[in-house]
Amino acid sequence: MSAQQIDEKKLERAIRKIKHCLALAQSANENEAATALRQAQALMREYRLTEMDVKLSDVGEVESRFSRAERLPAWERNLSAAVAHVFGCTSLRKRQWDAAKNRIVARASFVGVTPAQHIALYAFEALLTKLKFARKEYAAAVRAGVYRSSYSAETAGDHFALAWVNEVYGKLSALVPKGEEDSQASSDGRDIVAVEAQDKALIDEYLANNGVGKARKARDIDIDMNAQIAGMLAGRKVDLHAGIARGGEDTLALSVLV
Repeated sequence: MSAQQIDEKKLERAIRKIKHCLALAQSANENEAATALRQAQALMREYRLTEMDVKLSDVGEVESRFSRAERLPAWERNLSAAVAHVFGCTSLRKRQWDAAKNRIVARASFVGVTPAQHIALYAFEALLTKLKFARKEYAAAVRAGVYRSSYSAETAGDHFALAWVNEVYGKLSALVPKGEEDSQASSDGRDIVAVEAQDKALIDEYLANNGVGKARKARDIDIDMNAQIAGMLAGRKVDLHAGIARGGEDTLALSVLV
């Protein structure tokens, strides 16, 4: 067995363990959710701290299976950026020809030092599924007159989704501590900070080599206050927990506290 095959098996095991932690427990207990996310982060750090000598070739990009016929909406771009930041990656918006759909599509992708980009994609797709459902429900309620809005139902749904993302990003950030806030020994803390700086430098080099420039600053938009409040409240109810799905593949299920 070659060294490359051994490394690939080690990587697969690391990703499997991290996904298992991200799936979390059967309980909706916030403390258990926090513990599981910290365990996932710890596994990522452990893998990276034992792989300090990474190279540009260890940086990779993975694309979401979800796509749109037009450009990604602001709330979906914000979600991909939030997840990327939490897991030490960079999110990109890709527009490319899809032979299966016979048209140009837009989708999110993640660039990171392996296995970070895979974990970020995994979390993003689970959160996006949940967000799409919540936004659709809110827009339908506006359309039915349950909620009042001076905007169209679709636009109010967009504003709801933006606030939802902000709340969930705050929860993710709080549950996944960064290196400088870690309670580990100071030497380990310094190693973690060094790894994060090294990863960022490699990602920046990867992007530069692939002709990817800096993202443009998002323009300010007027927000429907009612939709914003509803999105904040819905985001606060999102709890990162649930079991492992049947069918042999781990899923990061997201439930809502009642």
